[in-house]
Amino acid sequence: MNYDYKRGFVVYPHLPQDAPGAKAPYVDFGTDRIDPKRYYSAEEAELEWSHMWTKVWSFAGLLTDIPEVGDYFKVELGRESFIVVRNGPGISDIGAYYNVCPHRGNRIANSDFGRVSEDGCFRCDFHGWRFGLDGKNVEIRDEVIFRQEAIAHRPGLKPVRCEIWNSFIFINMDPDAIPLLEHLDVMPEHLKAYPFEKYRVIRDVQVCWDVNWKAAVDAFVEFYHADDVHPQVIPFSETLECQYDLFGHGLSRMIIPLGYVTSRFDDRDTVTEGLKMFIAFFGGNNEDYKDLKGSEYARALVDTKRKWAARHGYDFFQKLTDEQVADDWNYFVFPSITLNVFSDSLLIQVFRPHATDPQKSYYRAISLCLPVGGTQEMVMDPGSFGPEAVSEPGWDGAVRPPIVTPEKLEDFGSVLSQDARRLPEVQKGLRSAAFEGYVLSESEIRIRHYLAEIDRYIGR
Repeated sequence: MNYDYKRGFVVYPHLPQDAPGAKAPYVDFGTDRIDPKRYYSAEEAELEWSHMWTKVWSFAGLLTDIPEVGDYFKVELGRESFIVVRNGPGISDIGAYYNVCPHRGNRIANSDFGRVSEDGCFRCDFHGWRFGLDGKNVEIRDEVIFRQEAIAHRPGLKPVRCEIWNSFIFINMDPDAIPLLEHLDVMPEHLKAYPFEKYRVIRDVQVCWDVNWKAAVDAFVEFYHADDVHPQVIPFSETLECQYDLFGHGLSRMIIPLGYVTSRFDDRDTVTEGLKMFIAFFGGNNEDYKDLKGSEYARALVDTKRKWAARHGYDFFQKLTDEQVADDWNYFVFPSITLNVFSDSLLIQVFRPHATDPQKSYYRAISLCLPVGGTQEMVMDPGSFGPEAVSEPGWDGAVRPPIVTPEKLEDFGSVLSQDARRLPEVQKGLRSAAFEGYVLSESEIRIRHYLAEIDRYIGR
């Protein structure tokens, strides 16, 4: 196989350069090893916190999780905690505040999701101070005991910047940061056809694990590991000839083609049972595609999924390209989330630093699917491909599942558990005297790309 590292693999060579799936220009980050201290040094973690985490847009949550005025959710980010609340009936009537009472520092919200008191206020459960949906102070209990000069400024909840893109809510501690849409670079244009507000959460897991947040990110921005870590995907997924694209503000993308027999197989004519299973899952008839070779079977997947969408009234599929209908477009939004964008589902993975220990981090995986209520069809959790991934017939997404902490590796799902098993071992190896730093391929270039963006924030 001939391979030009500056060109890499181009999944859709027929596309014009301005098409969403077109290959982005190559950026050369060299071949130097990555210093392993970046993954365990307390000094490095402090630089990241003070220069990057407090200055950058971070994913907070989903607009669909706060549908009614007064609904809120809590966000933990490093040493800080925030409240995001719907404070009005408009689609963008969202407020975000530091989750700290100005009186004595108590946390205001303690649950992942909640709703304000019947009086429409947040109430501190330490001394009873109350705050409105706009964060302003409504009541200082027993105000008479305070000298007026101490409370003349009516201390309220401190706001934090909050902006929305396609039902995704982001926050930023820096009042002077660039707008969210500028930070997201080309992604809003690439994904403008997707109405993510129609997707519903089917699973939401979160864990504190023994791995630096960056080492965790690194496992999900390349697919070089797939053959060894996720062998069950090989019959229906590309693992070698994936496309890697680098954009501005740390944004990057990996396109993983799906639905055909890849070059990993000597026999590319025979249609595998795994491919037939996917056609049947989406209600297709494999007999309709009996003239297609295994290497051509993505055409069957596209046709079947378009018919699936038409049956369920998802007209936006008409705006998706065939490539978007079939494949996994994985975006990394610097610095904290990856989005595995499928036409029928979405996997959001969130990576956050631990407050005090750089060798720990918080990981969250939110799986969303398009509902199929009123039918006997099922949906599949994009974070897993085992039997546990399949929903009950007619799943309508009406009940939002809670955020759960996996008690054992299997609780992550058949795919994510394979990553979760290895990452703590990677963290241990990073501290070894024998390890001199990452030796990266061009299929791992997204790692160099976002580390360079961290360096830009730090100023080195």
